[in-house]
Amino acid sequence: MGEAKKRGTPQERAEQARARLDALRPAQLVCGACKTAFTTFDAIPAPDLRGIDAVFGGQCPSCGNDVLIFKGEPQAVADAMLAWEKMMGADAKLGYQSDDGRHIAFEDKGEELH
Repeated sequence: MGEAKKRGTPQERAEQARARLDALRPAQLVCGACKTAFTTFDAIPAPDLRGIDAVFGGQCPSCGNDVLIFKGEPQAVADAMLAWEKMMGADAKLGYQSDDGRHIAFEDKGEELH
């Protein structure tokens, strides 16, 4: 029997994938620019990002900035954040979201991520 069949039907595997994604979903995102917390955001498919378990993003309702959160292996998250910063240029506000939901900015972006 193949590995996929051992994990269930296609519908069961899809439900399992949704449950894994829901377990990683934060309660809110916090904008790095204006510090607004918001709860309306989406999961962003990232199937080809090795070491990234989930990506969530949305637009800040206060200032309109795009907000992304990467979840996964620390080095993969750091690499994804640096790639995002390079793509966004000076507009990127890198940081991390604390367990209590605050945005903590990286002062020295390059050194803090590695």
